[in-house]
Amino acid sequence: MDRNELAEELNVFPWDVDDWLLWGCPAEKFLSQWNFNVPDVKKWLKKNKFKIKPTTKPPPKDPGSDNDWLNKRCPQCQEKGFLGEKAGLLCTLGEIIMGRWYFRRVGYPCGHSMEIIT
Repeated sequence: MDRNELAEELNVFPWDVDDWLLWGCPAEKFLSQWNFNVPDVKKWLKKNKFKIKPTTKPPPKDPGSDNDWLNKRCPQCQEKGFLGEKAGLLCTLGEIIMGRWYFRRVGYPCGHSMEIIT
């Protein structure tokens, strides 16, 4: 079992396994890869009183959209404004880039834009 597989098996980060190697974790090296025997590693961890903190992977981010861009004025220039207007008026454009359809909100006349997901 290699470093990444051991980390996944024990629910830790791979760099934690690297730290264990520095502390003397039992492993065999073949060329440039370390190979681990899980029961031996678990005994070593218990013997040396290592506490394993399980990794908590953050939940995947929702691609969602920026709600400010769904309003009627451009959020980038709303604070600053420009002559004659408070902020750019937003309009929705559709464009195809590399075979995928994108919806964008574009401020007029400011020109700021943001991809939105509908």
